[in-house]
Parts: sequence; C-alpha cells; structure tokens
Amino acid sequence: MENNDKVWAVHPDTVEPITAENEHIKGHVIVRVLSRHPTVLENTFPPNTWLGKHEHGSDTLYIVKEGEFHIEGERVYYPGDVRFVAKGHAYGPEWAGPNGAKLLIVAVNGQFGTEWL
Repeated sequence: MENNDKVWAVHPDTVEPITAENEHIKGHVIVRVLSRHPTVLENTFPPNTWLGKHEHGSDTLYIVKEGEFHIEGERVYYPGDVRFVAKGHAYGPEWAGPNGAKLLIVAVNGQFGTEWL
C-alpha cells in the first residue's frame, strides 16, 4: 500500500523512538510518533514511571496495549481499556505499574500538546 493524504499505514517498530524526559516525569517515556495528523503516539512507560498533573490541547483517546496504568482519582487501566479525556481536562498524577505500560494515544481533534500544571 502506498501512503498518501487519504490512506496511510505504519507499524510502531518501524518508527524511531524518542525519549521524553523533563522535571514533570520521574523516569522517562519512550515515544514513537506514528502520525502527526491526526496525532497518534505509541508511548512506552518503563516500570513505575510517574508523570505529574497535566492537560492536553485536544480531545484524546488512550488505548492500553500492555501492562497497567494508574491515574489518580480515576482507576487502574489494563490492556484493552479505552479512555477518553476532553481537551483541557486536568488530571494526574499518573504512573505505570511494576511491569510498565504501553499505550496508544490519539488526538481526536486539534493539536495534541501537554501543558504541565
């Protein structure tokens, strides 16, 4: 299949990973940008990686692929769980379980971005 502006396909293993680290993350996150429009990310969280409270600039879907992912004030998410968060909704902290976690993150509309609070 040829990728174009109407149809595209990608496998995460073919995308170069980026390591995300900052003062709001205890540990690091391995990010693979699968698409920029719409934004589709595969984020791998090593065991017990912790992220502070934040919000995003778009409505966002989270699809848990592996491990467990904890979000304070919500619940623990497991493989197969799908979570929706509205643009501008602040949440967190969040953290990966003892075996880590892998999530697909999809910006439903607008520009995906993270505002740390």
